[in-house]
Amino acid sequence: PLITAIGLSIALQQVVWAFYPDAKKPRSFPQFEGESFKVLDNLSIQRGDLFLLIAAPLCMFALGMFVSKSRTGRAMQATAQDPDTAKLMGIDTDRIIVMAFAIGGAFAAVAATAHGLKYGQINFEMGFIAGLKAFTAAVLGGIGNIYGAMLGGVVLGLAEALAIRYIEDIPGMHQLGGGAWKDVWAFTLLIVVLLVRPQGLLGERVADRA
Repeated sequence: PLITAIGLSIALQQVVWAFYPDAKKPRSFPQFEGESFKVLDNLSIQRGDLFLLIAAPLCMFALGMFVSKSRTGRAMQATAQDPDTAKLMGIDTDRIIVMAFAIGGAFAAVAATAHGLKYGQINFEMGFIAGLKAFTAAVLGGIGNIYGAMLGGVVLGLAEALAIRYIEDIPGMHQLGGGAWKDVWAFTLLIVVLLVRPQGLLGERVADRA
């Protein structure tokens, strides 16, 4: 389903671009008043980054509590693990799937807002790379582990930042540094983690069913 969703998103992008060529043009995004928020004498945070620092942990905690504590959240877990058995237990799996997509869309809206506040503009295709990065972060942290996904996002961001800063200082690799290569190093990290620890940083190895 995930690969199908990615393929469908690409197809929808192409259809929209065919009918609305202007969709490719970036649009300005409203910004908070004031440039930065001073934390210490020599440390300041952009107001858009401050929104991200507050919203991301709150969303993660809220989603974690919802999935683990609420009846609907437990129904989502059951549907994800074994939809046929979940149906036999009286769970409306179709409704649960729709709710899961709706919640995912709501969090995507929060992420898009954070993106717009940070970069000052939005464009039609900004969600594609962001979606791939989100998938990469989820795999790094461990599929199905909410807190692992956030840890994977932090690790991914640090890896990109360190690669941009230090790769070009390595003899013979100066051409592989800089921001243009950050996506390459991000997905290279994903490949390494999949080879070394396929279940992710916080994921658990699942025993094969007989």
